[in-house]
Amino acid sequence: MDKSKITCETLKAIRKQVADANGIVYTPAKCDFEGVCAGTCPACESEREYIENQLSLKRKAGNIVKIAGLVTSLTALAPLATVAQEMNSPEPTEQISLLDEEYFFTFNGQIRPENEDRIDQLTELISQMPGEVFIIAGHTDPRGSVEYNLKLSQKRAEYIRNLILSRLEYQGYNIEDYILIPVGLADFEPNVPNAQTEIEHEQNRRASIFLYKEHSLKGEAACIVNDKVKENFSILEERLRTTKFNEFKKIWKAKVKNEREK
Repeated sequence: MDKSKITCETLKAIRKQVADANGIVYTPAKCDFEGVCAGTCPACESEREYIENQLSLKRKAGNIVKIAGLVTSLTALAPLATVAQEMNSPEPTEQISLLDEEYFFTFNGQIRPENEDRIDQLTELISQMPGEVFIIAGHTDPRGSVEYNLKLSQKRAEYIRNLILSRLEYQGYNIEDYILIPVGLADFEPNVPNAQTEIEHEQNRRASIFLYKEHSLKGEAACIVNDKVKENFSILEERLRTTKFNEFKKIWKAKVKNEREK
């Protein structure tokens, strides 16, 4: 590596890890800065601002950001090394961060190519968690009627569900052991509220996956998910042992009660 670009390339690698960990679409650009780049040239600053803005939008939308903060500048490599070590070290929350990832769609309804490898990783994680109840939520941008967006987001959720199940089956797992409930949430949970530009709309066309018992959805989105889960009670009762199903119903009732009291 060009020694004059060590700091720059290290920052790009960290930005890429932060972006991947939080479901942010980001492709590092080649640095054309002449001389030693300290990561503060206009191109690097632009990339930093983009990542920080995306993280801010996710926080405002109620999403959990996986990295406490993004390095904004670099005067020494020691702080970077510390951040990189923290990001690469195995932690108990690593599985949850995989579940919190989002999978983005093009306007034509195709999943973005860069999401394929992440779905393989997600499938491997889910394969280790039979008997858990996962929600796959589909989302749209606000353009279109509510009825249309509910159907479209449902299709996106079902598409991701089918991708995961097909991979599990191909790998020899019994897909009856895995409970993935697809739910269309239309544009009730936008990453970018009041989106105006096409880039902002792209951030809203997505699917996300999470454990039902850990979700923190509110309002209309929470009601839709709770209703969809209730529709699947017969399947859940069939696939879960009686004790576990009864425990799950208690969780469901608590979430329904909590939403009704708001």
